[in-house]
Amino acid sequence: MKSKGVLKIVSEKRAWYERILAAVFYAISVYVIYLFYLNNSVSFTEKYYIKSLKILANLIFVSGLGIRFSYVINHHFNFDVMKYRVYWSVGPFGFGKWKDINNLDRVSTFLNVREECEVNIWDVRNNRYKIAVFDEIDNAVIYGRDLAKNLEIKFLERN
Repeated sequence: MKSKGVLKIVSEKRAWYERILAAVFYAISVYVIYLFYLNNSVSFTEKYYIKSLKILANLIFVSGLGIRFSYVINHHFNFDVMKYRVYWSVGPFGFGKWKDINNLDRVSTFLNVREECEVNIWDVRNNRYKIAVFDEIDNAVIYGRDLAKNLEIKFLERN
């Protein structure tokens, strides 16, 4: 197994049409903010605050759609300190909490109840780290074998 360094596994890259949709929703959000402040002068009246809250509710919805189409899930393994985290990111912003891991034992693939093939990394205490999900079994097996080879651990293929 690798003894030094950080391994970053990107399990979900966004398709081109999802990135375009996200950009459209973010652009709509910025445009609505621009129009709101262009057409409404700032005041301390109840009417202004009601308008602001309505715009804010719509912005949360539209920005939420943008986030839905642009977030990416990464898996980080730090072998120097034996830690692991699932890192959710949207553009340059992200979050994830580091957890301790034991020595990694194997990479496995298997079919779940939705007929998707999962690729998992297991440690010596049988803790599972779900890395990726594939529609095609062959793609999952190829990915799992490459991952096991890079981590220098064994590969287990299951149905």
